[in-house]
Amino acid sequence: MLRGKISTIIFMAIFFVACSNDSKKIGSNEITINMGGEVQTIDPHLNTSNAGSTYIMHAFEGLTRKDKNNKIAPGMASDWKISDDGLVYTFNIREDAKWSDGKPLTANDFVYSFRRVVNPKTGTRYSTLMEPVKNASAITAGKMPIEELGIKAIDDKTLEITLENPTSYFLEFIASTGIYMPVREDIIAANGDAWVLNADTYIGNGPYTMTSRNPDVNMVFEINTNYWAKDELVAKKITVVMIADGTASLGGIKEGDIDFSSVFPLGDTDKLMEEGYIEINKALGTSFWEINLTNKAFSDSRVRRALALSIDRNYIVEIVTKTGQVPAGALVPPSINGYKGDFREEAGNYMSTSSKDYEKNVEEAKRLMAEAGYSNGSGYPVIEVLVIPGVRQLEAEAIQQMWKEHLNVDLRVITREWASILQNFRDLSYQLISSGWTGDYNDPTTMLNLYLSHAPANPGYVNAEYDMLLAEASITVDVEARIEILHKAEKILMNDMPIIPTYFRTSTLLVSPKLKNYILDPLAKYRFHYSYLEE
Repeated sequence: MLRGKISTIIFMAIFFVACSNDSKKIGSNEITINMGGEVQTIDPHLNTSNAGSTYIMHAFEGLTRKDKNNKIAPGMASDWKISDDGLVYTFNIREDAKWSDGKPLTANDFVYSFRRVVNPKTGTRYSTLMEPVKNASAITAGKMPIEELGIKAIDDKTLEITLENPTSYFLEFIASTGIYMPVREDIIAANGDAWVLNADTYIGNGPYTMTSRNPDVNMVFEINTNYWAKDELVAKKITVVMIADGTASLGGIKEGDIDFSSVFPLGDTDKLMEEGYIEINKALGTSFWEINLTNKAFSDSRVRRALALSIDRNYIVEIVTKTGQVPAGALVPPSINGYKGDFREEAGNYMSTSSKDYEKNVEEAKRLMAEAGYSNGSGYPVIEVLVIPGVRQLEAEAIQQMWKEHLNVDLRVITREWASILQNFRDLSYQLISSGWTGDYNDPTTMLNLYLSHAPANPGYVNAEYDMLLAEASITVDVEARIEILHKAEKILMNDMPIIPTYFRTSTLLVSPKLKNYILDPLAKYRFHYSYLEE
């Protein structure tokens, strides 16, 4: 009991510091947001989290950007030309493009930045996102020097990018993906990875500049007076507080110290919805269970399919998560572009998610387990899943009961902080992990490319036919033919089942009724450029 009181006192002290002086609002144009605890990095090229992406979108800007309506608009480039064959993009860097310290931004800054991403020494986790650019794949594989990347500065204000193949979503891609944003060579050379830890060295080129950085507590962004469109900005100051505790975050919202939070007590969701604090936003993402395919327990695809089939997804979304998620029988979520409309609607699910078919799914799961040599779970080892505390823990505990009841498979649920789980993932020192992915752009490949055999975040999945189909899709110009190839690839993936999808994501957010004009994005990169507090 005493230890619990001490922990509470310590936590509230941290909360008080986070919401004091530097972050306390003075006027209606000062916004305070909470996206959870400290992220691993806010380096645009190394970040892997949605929260980090939100911060980065305020401090940096690519050649294009998204406007108030989430439409593609000019960013650091005032305009551009695309060659008739769709392979060469020529961007004109605006004359008033500057870094936050006033230094002019040039085409060479983008050349350095793109090369940094594909350089194997950098260790960019999602360098595969650069693959539309010519020679990027060969360079990240160590087969070509970085100088062969398809980017060059014609002069200080003219940048030419050559693609491997026509890429219809390229302008959107470079607007919303951190790896396409410029970073300063001199700053990184002088400070190494620590450049992101100090407001004086976190030099960006976006709408806001960091004025304060207190790791694990808060960081403050204020209008970048050197930003070309600074007069458009409404929010004068954006304070990010690092509060992982949902109860404290909710208290901050109700007291007026916090205006927007992705963290809150999930058990209070229904009540908070009634009180008008909850906003549910559609997300282009899927929650799933990542399987370590190098672990013997999951070497047989029949076992993986059996585990997937025996999950009652309707129970999970209706009883556990309860915030508008849709049961997932595939990887690519709804609202991703297909040929004529929705990619998911075109293909349907690869296993039924209808509650009336659940018993059939369980019978098929039992058959597959018996066929794999584990009839009624006999001889199958106890498996462990690593989860963050909260809703994914509750989901894991529900699945634990389902697998025990229907397959006689024992699942041990282990809770850890996300940073620790990420390290386990990188080391392949796990069996199952609660995971998921929200897309970086609106195309099926934003999900499917995760499981290319050479993808850096791939947990051991290798299928030559799958790789071949995605490679074929990348050079297929005809839209209908390309989408059909991607449907074939996803079907292979779902048959092999290297992951177990559970539901298509929504973003459930805690928002003060006073906060206006915040911009939600199905890619979960939220923007507060035009936000204010209504008195």
